[in-house]
Amino acid sequence: MKRRQMATPSRPKPGSRSAPPKRMAKSEKAPFNFRRSFFSVVLWGLGIMNVLLIASSVRNHFATGNEHAIISDTAVVAAEPNTIIKIEVLNGCGVDGVARKFAEFLKKRNFDPVNVTNYDSQNIPRTAIIDRTSNELVNGRKVAQTLGLADDYVVYQASPERMVAVSVIIGQDYKAIQLAPK
Repeated sequence: MKRRQMATPSRPKPGSRSAPPKRMAKSEKAPFNFRRSFFSVVLWGLGIMNVLLIASSVRNHFATGNEHAIISDTAVVAAEPNTIIKIEVLNGCGVDGVARKFAEFLKKRNFDPVNVTNYDSQNIPRTAIIDRTSNELVNGRKVAQTLGLADDYVVYQASPERMVAVSVIIGQDYKAIQLAPK
């Protein structure tokens, strides 16, 4: 019985000689193909546009968080009446128990004194109210009004690391502040 050999497209039949594919000489250049060049330029352009769109999307997705809505000068921002404002009361006058006394007074008036301690310095001449959350001084003015102080006692100083809306630093003028019963 004879064995049959199957011809495959990749191998020539044994005994047959086929001519090898013609190769270009090194000195010959391929003719310019306009269609191939045009598609290459278009593909590169589309690739660059995709990269730009992806970068823009990523940038918008991971925005800094410092964006704020623009409020006109005529807009009035008021604190919600039933909102309890978290405050810290710091003793800056050096007299024992003053911060605790002010914290108890403010707690009776629906403020939440979460931190009652001494300030870094013990010789602060004037009481200061620092609004930490609103540059319109809404929360600070509410505390100042409760203590019977003018609006010029209130300043704005953002402090994201503090977990309070208002810091009250009791100064050496604490005796002039009347803590009247409710």
